[in-house]
Amino acid sequence: MSQETGRPTGAGAAPRAGIGEHTAAARRVLLLPSEPGTLPTGLRITAAARAAELAGQPGLAAAYRDLAPAPAAGEDQDPAATAAVLAFTDRVTLAPDLAGADLLAGLAARGLDAPAVVALAQICAFVSYEARVAAGLALLAGGPAAPGTAEAAPAGPAASTASFTLDQLTWQPRIAAVEADALTPEQRAVIDAHTTLSTASPYYRTLLHDPAALDHRTHVYNAVMYGRGGLPRAERELATLVVSRVNGCVYCASVHGRKYAQLARDEARALRVLRDGAAAFTASGPDAVTGERRTGDGPVTDAPDGPVTDAPEGAIADARAAAVARFAEALTRTPPRADARHLAALRAAGLDDAELTDLVHATALFGWANRLMLVLGDARHPGTPLQDAGIPRTDARESCSGTSVPAPRTGGA
Repeated sequence: MSQETGRPTGAGAAPRAGIGEHTAAARRVLLLPSEPGTLPTGLRITAAARAAELAGQPGLAAAYRDLAPAPAAGEDQDPAATAAVLAFTDRVTLAPDLAGADLLAGLAARGLDAPAVVALAQICAFVSYEARVAAGLALLAGGPAAPGTAEAAPAGPAASTASFTLDQLTWQPRIAAVEADALTPEQRAVIDAHTTLSTASPYYRTLLHDPAALDHRTHVYNAVMYGRGGLPRAERELATLVVSRVNGCVYCASVHGRKYAQLARDEARALRVLRDGAAAFTASGPDAVTGERRTGDGPVTDAPDGPVTDAPEGAIADARAAAVARFAEALTRTPPRADARHLAALRAAGLDDAELTDLVHATALFGWANRLMLVLGDARHPGTPLQDAGIPRTDARESCSGTSVPAPRTGGA
């Protein structure tokens, strides 16, 4: 496996230009920053290794630990701070929709300021991405998606209980975002370098607490979601919608549900995915992924004999969409559950190596995006109350204007 790309030998098509380079750069600035601030390098690497283990990637965890510099004489990690960081990491990795403001308050109580909290959220979210890229590309190369799983890593919930909608929501940061008129030269350079970023969005101004990480993340995001050719844009949006639903990210599901509806020219289809996830689609005959039979509205059951009944009533007969959605759903679990059967269904549906590689990256990317959205702020309908994380803020009543489909300069998650 390449250290720069995380790509196993023979794993389908090469990733899009820039993805490997900026993934490696994001890893470097998050885990080995020149100025770690109130989140020491040792704690950054401890968190990354823990998240990788929980995601079923012990080799990735070992690679992170190998980055750790030798501790200076007399330098010890604060046990209380370590415990708070690991509690945060466990929750964000295993159940990001349950990562409430109390976790951020716990970090603040241990001396982590806003830039450190954003950096830690980025680390946990980035590892989710890198672990799933490793898992997906390993699967394309003929291996298992998750070679090992820590004993303390229970599988995540089958689906979030969040209330999903296609309505346009706002996003409220839980910590003080960077002031738009007080950017440092480095922060301004990052905004100016990307047409998809804007200081009008409190989400991006929150991520600007770690401008280098935001810069490399944006390069990866734009390459994965907007690169030409490969997996059709509508199917990338379908994957991200399914991932957001599994992770319980109401905000991302709203944004990308609307984009999927727009690209697929079918709002009813997007609403069905919001409601049922991958079960919104079915192929005729045995289940396209497992080869098992479906019965009524329930889950797939192991009933190899007897008549085949359809998936949930009204499910859309679309074998390709079913294969894409089920793969995205399985790869998103913690640890990932995607296997050779999912890959076989995708190939049978006509996806080539370039499309499969795009699908892996789009699915993995939204493990990153969802965790930032869920941990650092709250999706809000007008009039909903504000949560307080106990970290000083200056923009408590500002709403996010950066999600509407017609405004690409402030779009994206």
